[in-house]
Amino acid sequence: MSIIRVRVPSEWRDKCYGKMHDHAEFQLGVGPCGKTVEALDVHFHMHGVEIVQVCTCTERKVFVYPWHTITGRVEVTHG
Repeated sequence: MSIIRVRVPSEWRDKCYGKMHDHAEFQLGVGPCGKTVEALDVHFHMHGVEIVQVCTCTERKVFVYPWHTITGRVEVTHG
């Protein structure tokens, strides 16, 4: 089974708009940037949680959430 959705409850500020967020959500399909996400992976490290997102255009992005910014349970949905 592959990962179809990841939700990270984390306090972080959007660099573009300066808005505070209370969670980040990643899922398969077309994202807010217009690219299609075809695969997700999650890694738990000493420094925090790392989300790996791969798009159909072969772009690969890694999002890191340090433990001190995580405010609840990390949800990983398989399907």
